[in-house]
Amino acid sequence: MSPEPISPEPMNPAAVEALAAALHAARARGVPAATDGPLPQDPAEAYAVQAAIVRRAGGGVRGWKVTALKPADQARYGGDRPVAGPLLDGTVHAAPAALAFAAFLAPILECEFAFRLGRDLPARATPYSEDEVAAAVAAILPAFEIADGRVPATAPGALRLADSMGNGAFVTGPAWSDWRAIDRRGPVRLRLDGAEAAVGSGAVILGDPLKAVVALANAQPLCGPLLAGQIVTTGSATSPLPVTGPCRAEADFGPLGTIVLTLT
Repeated sequence: MSPEPISPEPMNPAAVEALAAALHAARARGVPAATDGPLPQDPAEAYAVQAAIVRRAGGGVRGWKVTALKPADQARYGGDRPVAGPLLDGTVHAAPAALAFAAFLAPILECEFAFRLGRDLPARATPYSEDEVAAAVAAILPAFEIADGRVPATAPGALRLADSMGNGAFVTGPAWSDWRAIDRRGPVRLRLDGAEAAVGSGAVILGDPLKAVVALANAQPLCGPLLAGQIVTTGSATSPLPVTGPCRAEADFGPLGTIVLTLT
């Protein structure tokens, strides 16, 4: 008879702080993180590590990137709900932006619809309706995410979640307060050094990226609260594009305009 598998012990506070220190230092130096100690096994432990990273970074949370919107993806993170990584202060930039390519390990470019909250969405037992979340949204923004993890893409999901869900940097275009009138399902075109590299649509995000904000509101608790002024970015409307060197990226969001990011 085979022995029963041994379940990993829960992370203690010292293990949480040690992993947070390794991930934070790796981001600062632009190098892979050393993760040879205890690792998170579920979203709760991953969020404890995220919270410790936020404390180390200072400046608070500028927003959130939500993922695992479908049940099949949620199991990869050891849970049964969508998950999110914080957008740290100092990693969010206004377009047009110029960032150093060398600051990233293996950057992946994503074109995203983001929403700015105009009021808090506190965790609660009763699920938020789409109308309630829409009433809390102040604006929509076209955006680039540069995804770039400090751990391998093949690492366990809870570890990737602890690593701010693989966020490297975030670049926002202008905020549009009349967001309800904006076609969020129209085409999004990404050009790299003037050549078309990808075409997508907000419709790939649950049919409407606003639904991702609803999913996030109902996936709490996270590593922190959803607060007025924070950005919620909803996932890539275009196929994620690995970037192999310095370049100029332009994302055309139709009625939201075109935003520009240069990696130097």
